[in-house]
Amino acid sequence: MEHKINPSKNRALPPENRKVAPPPTRRRRQTRRPKNLQESQLLIPTPRTRARYPWKRLVANLTALSVLCGCAALMGGGAWLSYQLIVDPNGNRLISQFVPEWSRLPTGSRNSIQTLDQIKASVRKLGFVTGEPLPLPVDQSRDNSISDLLLPVMVERTVKASTVCTNPCRQILELRVYKRVQLPDRSSDKEQYFQLASSVNVEGPAESFVIASLPDSTSDNQASNQSLPLTQLRRFDGKPPASGIWFNVSGQLKRGDKKIPYGQVVRYNPSQNHLMPLLEWASAAGQPPNWQQIVKGENPQLAIDQTVGLEPQFTLYQIGPRKFLPNPVQLTAISLEEIAFNDETYKNGLRLAKSGLWSPALNVMRLAKGKAGKNWPAVAQAQLETIEFHAKITRAQAIASWASPGQQVLAELIDGRWTEALQVFEADPSNSHEIATTLKNDGGRIWNRIDAALRVNAADAADVKAWGALIVASQDGTREAMNWLDQQSDTDSETRNRIRNLVNKLQEAVSQAESLEAHKSQIMGSATLINSINPAEWLEPEPKNELKLAGEQVWYQVQVASFYDGSRWVNSPFSDVEVRSFPATQVKWLWGRLGLQADPKIKIEVAMANGQQRVAVGTVKAVQIQDGSLRLLAAVDKRS
Repeated sequence: MEHKINPSKNRALPPENRKVAPPPTRRRRQTRRPKNLQESQLLIPTPRTRARYPWKRLVANLTALSVLCGCAALMGGGAWLSYQLIVDPNGNRLISQFVPEWSRLPTGSRNSIQTLDQIKASVRKLGFVTGEPLPLPVDQSRDNSISDLLLPVMVERTVKASTVCTNPCRQILELRVYKRVQLPDRSSDKEQYFQLASSVNVEGPAESFVIASLPDSTSDNQASNQSLPLTQLRRFDGKPPASGIWFNVSGQLKRGDKKIPYGQVVRYNPSQNHLMPLLEWASAAGQPPNWQQIVKGENPQLAIDQTVGLEPQFTLYQIGPRKFLPNPVQLTAISLEEIAFNDETYKNGLRLAKSGLWSPALNVMRLAKGKAGKNWPAVAQAQLETIEFHAKITRAQAIASWASPGQQVLAELIDGRWTEALQVFEADPSNSHEIATTLKNDGGRIWNRIDAALRVNAADAADVKAWGALIVASQDGTREAMNWLDQQSDTDSETRNRIRNLVNKLQEAVSQAESLEAHKSQIMGSATLINSINPAEWLEPEPKNELKLAGEQVWYQVQVASFYDGSRWVNSPFSDVEVRSFPATQVKWLWGRLGLQADPKIKIEVAMANGQQRVAVGTVKAVQIQDGSLRLLAAVDKRS
């Protein structure tokens, strides 16, 4: 058979009349369509309609998310708690405080739960000793009255002789709080079990810190920076703050014949089982700190007494917040150096207070508060109440009865009572001499007050200037005193003349006192033998209560007719020797005028049994002054 050729592409054509099977074809899914649908009946797609309440779907989603996060947190917390209990067996204390007491698990391992005797034994194994346990306040929700304990851990060491502690000295190194633990399997056991809840190491302040608190500390009295031993643990007296439990860990340093207490203030926070030292302290007055409600508010203040003599000085600490969760409190001193707001009257009040003029400072601060009104800050109010606290002390001292004019004048000058002090100075020559001695020994405390008073109110300070001139005169002489007065502003001639007379009176009193020290007695009178005396009727030059006879002595009473006072003869009646406001000082002054200060011996003519007279030597012990009559009490030896 011949094949036909495609002329165009030269390809062979298939043979004709040959039956060939058609290629396989896929069956397509035919879409069934309804027959005879009209155009209006065709389905037309429509847009979706929004949900009627969309917030319900949002709430459902958030709820599901919260449940999911809660489950994740619970699983994570459980894993963390499991890890903590594995690492720290004592960790279940956090859980046990939220469950009833009868169902609580014992905290920690068995080895960490001990009786008090076991705790003491374990401390001894470490080479230490335990002090007296200090019970902590009882939790009223517990089944019995056994309280938690604060236990001092101590070591025996040899300390310097300057520390008040018998060698070997027991020194506190650590404080531990032991909480009471109830074991479920030993509920009927009478033995009490405890577990360590908190501990802190403590050490005393440096010796230099304690010495620096003394008013007479100088560069020659420098001490070491070695920590001083703490030997005593006590809770604070009075009413400490209700938040937390406060303790005083203290010791004593011996300086000459004086004992200076020092220590640490420690606070325990029961809610967090945390012990923490908050403050080092030392008291020049020899008094431990105490809590007092000085500044109005919720909490009292911790007062540390630094008073020396008649000079009141307290450091007051307030409780303030601190960003420290285990013990979120701190003690902050109320400072007079802090300027709360810009006002000249207020600043003058602080200036007076810092010099020690507490009462004048209080008056000025009250004026400043009245001017400020609602703008008066809380810091300034705390400063005002601190000043008021000191002013109450100085006022009480100023109005008290004193045995000597020097003490009386000093108390009044400390309180800023310039005029009243001058009245005491002018009352008697004996007063002037003793006051001159007081002014000469002033270490700057009176002078600082004079300087502050003149700075605040120089225009109206005549009496202040008088005391300034008297201090200069007692220390440097009359000429320097008047030169100082000339440098003061707004001093009129009348004030200047008055102050010059006061300075001259001071110098005369000093000169006379110096001459009396060498003046020997020249006394005329009559002597009478007496069998007994009433010591209350006689005045001694020094209150020593020595009106007693020794050996073969007898009493003689001498009725003085006249005596030589170093410059002239003074005859009876003695109107100028009356004892007035300061008996002890004036008796001592009279003692010098009689010549008994230099030599208390006196010659007395004594009648003998044969009627003859002999001269006996006696010692004058006391004087008696009444209605211008002057008598001496002398102890005479029978054998003289």
